[in-house]
Amino acid sequence: MGAVIERDPLRLAWKTSPARHLAGLGLLALAGLLILIGLDLVRVVVERATGAGSWSAPATLLRIVVTPPAALWPEPAVLFPGIPLSPAAFALAAILGILIIPVLLGAILAGLEALTVGIGAQVLARTQSATLDIVLKVPSASHDEIGMVTALAARGLARENGVLGASFLVPVKLGGMIGLACAYVFVMDWHLGAVLALVLAVGAVVSARRSLLRFDAAAARSQEGAAAEDVFAQLEQRIPALRAHGTAPYERDRVRQALIGRHRPVMGREYRLALAEAASAAVLMIAPLSVLALGAWLSQERPLTAGTVAACVLAASLAAYGTREAVQWHRLALRARALLIDLGKSLAPLKLRAALKGKARLPESGTLVAEGVSAYDPASGARIASINLTLAFPSHVALVGDGDAGPRLMAALMSGQLPPSIGRLTYGGVDLAAADPVERSQRIAFAGNTVLIEGSLKDNLLYGCAAPANERDLRLSEAIAITGLDRLTHARGLSGTIDPEREPKFAAAIVEARRMVQSALTAEQLDRFVDPFCATRYNRYATIGENLLFGKPIGDSFQEDRLSGHPFVRAILEANELTKPLARMGLSIATSMIEIFSEIPDGSPLFERFSFFSAADRPYFQDLVDRRNEQRRSDQTARDQERLIGLALRYNESRHRLGLLEPGFEERILVARSDFARMLPVSLHGSIEFYDEARFCAAASIQDNLLFGRIAADQAGALAAVQEVTRRVLTHKGLDGEVSRIGLDTPIDPQGDDLTLSEIAAVDLVRCLVRRPSILVVQRALDGLPEAAADTLVANLRRALVGRGLILVTPSISPAMDQPPFDAVIHFERGEPVMDRRVRPPEALHA
Repeated sequence: MGAVIERDPLRLAWKTSPARHLAGLGLLALAGLLILIGLDLVRVVVERATGAGSWSAPATLLRIVVTPPAALWPEPAVLFPGIPLSPAAFALAAILGILIIPVLLGAILAGLEALTVGIGAQVLARTQSATLDIVLKVPSASHDEIGMVTALAARGLARENGVLGASFLVPVKLGGMIGLACAYVFVMDWHLGAVLALVLAVGAVVSARRSLLRFDAAAARSQEGAAAEDVFAQLEQRIPALRAHGTAPYERDRVRQALIGRHRPVMGREYRLALAEAASAAVLMIAPLSVLALGAWLSQERPLTAGTVAACVLAASLAAYGTREAVQWHRLALRARALLIDLGKSLAPLKLRAALKGKARLPESGTLVAEGVSAYDPASGARIASINLTLAFPSHVALVGDGDAGPRLMAALMSGQLPPSIGRLTYGGVDLAAADPVERSQRIAFAGNTVLIEGSLKDNLLYGCAAPANERDLRLSEAIAITGLDRLTHARGLSGTIDPEREPKFAAAIVEARRMVQSALTAEQLDRFVDPFCATRYNRYATIGENLLFGKPIGDSFQEDRLSGHPFVRAILEANELTKPLARMGLSIATSMIEIFSEIPDGSPLFERFSFFSAADRPYFQDLVDRRNEQRRSDQTARDQERLIGLALRYNESRHRLGLLEPGFEERILVARSDFARMLPVSLHGSIEFYDEARFCAAASIQDNLLFGRIAADQAGALAAVQEVTRRVLTHKGLDGEVSRIGLDTPIDPQGDDLTLSEIAAVDLVRCLVRRPSILVVQRALDGLPEAAADTLVANLRRALVGRGLILVTPSISPAMDQPPFDAVIHFERGEPVMDRRVRPPEALHA
């Protein structure tokens, strides 16, 4: 696109889609012809209506005659002889033409708008694509540089897209309309044309001046706002002294005078703008009126008919409108041009960097050589200086430094993530800064700060993997096993759901495995860890609301936060006399929560995790409890009762342990459960799926279907013991892979709220492993891991990377990690590296 990005909107639009512009020019030519025909028809109809011509006499339609100055050409010149018609046909054609032409013009303009929208979409795609190519190709750039470019290419281009798409056709449309109108008036009478041209020229100058004054007034208002903000900031600083010394009258006068002084420049500019606005409107209104006045005056001496004057007045009105629009459009075009210039200037250095670098190819193996390398990381503030080292790969290297950012910075340098400030870093004789970024990531994979993307867990794990489709699953399963993420995928699979209609065999297998799990738990005396779902028993590890439903909601009707307000649920509770007991329980919960969390701030994770209500609802429940304690019955509302019942329905005695389940309460809930299922209206059958021991519940998770019950949350070791049994059964049934598949297909929160820090780091590690790089640089995967887990992960990595390179950042090297010894260990002390070369014993790692 020329110099990075074409900076002239008109040329950019034309180069993007010449074919659409040619079509648009054709439409504009047709519209111009229709305007000429319409003006002439107005002339003819007005002449006939005012008696200048007879409807009963034969006439010629669309006859065009030019009357030049007599000194130049004594006789009128006939440009088009017209179409002779009979009186009846002439009248019909003239009147219908006046009515049809605006409709045709509207259709043409609609087609023109469709063309400009298409051109704008192409311009946006072309410009953003060019920007994207440069950003992706540049080897290195600061966050500020990328942020500025992306802001201009995103918000800026989106804001100006309409102007960019129409930057060629709109000026042609407006200029053509003005020129055509003026030409028509000149053809009708050159005196009228000269007056119109003069008035339009003055109007254009005044309108341009008005646009400049608008910019000045806007700038003055911005300056006034900044100055007023400073004045009030000074007042805020003086408030303590003001209160201490009683200087409010003085400060009032000072601030008022300062604000008045700041407003005076704005007033002056606004007065000038108002005059310019009035003058612009007046001049453009004078354009048709001047033609009318001069035409009436000249009609005394020249053969000017009323129809000619009327048509010229209409043409002058169109020219005046076009002039005003053209001036405003010029302002918009200047703004779009400024955006393209800014974008081009921002992209120019990035494009130069991308052109000079990023083309060298890295070998599969070689020696990593640092010669006088110094670097600084602005993100962490780490700095290393004068590094000289030589590392032959494939080898395993540890970068050690507890609490020191030096190892992380060195790892980023070795992987080519950061360019050296000074010196040269090469791999196999190729400068890493000059390597193609895509190929470099395939040769030297870097597991650092993980950036999660929208999509499934599998999408995140395979992000950046270019392997053939038939190899991806195998690589992924190997990488998951190496990093220990198999537990995560399995757990997410158990918490996921399936559609039994799409996967009937798997659903049937889960129901069959359910019986095997129950038998295995009983055989191993672990059945006490699971409270099964039973229509005639209250489940101790489910909430009151879940026990009432005895099923999984589908849709919003019976969701937990809406359950207490549902009319059918309230009717069931009323019929079983549970409304008041639940409201009392809810009041006890609210009182306890307010007392327990009285000293806990709203943003605390403890409050969000264990409280029954959100921080935003705390003031409401505090007020509700206060009103109930004062026994102000008049203040008790139906909303209060609904909210209190909602708290009670979320209560689980085994988890919350507030001792609120009264004797016989569980039996009353079971009776209400029976009524709920028996009396459920047909219209609500699709809003819930009841538990059935012989069927797969599509709305419930795989784990709930497998256990058909809830794990005892109040017994130590219950979760681990039950999951071990379920996994053993799934493996025996050959279902473990299917559960992991479901786990891989579950969506990921891009903010990482549903993953631990070590799991997030492992995601980036899997991304690197599936690419099977020549060297793997591990920067953060060991952060936060217990020593045993870190040892296991490092051992797995070293076994998997036999014959390939590994660069590992670690606070320290445990004996388990160092078996067999690393080929080299680089210790960092105050940012200075100290090389410790090792001699590997004869025994080697075995994959």
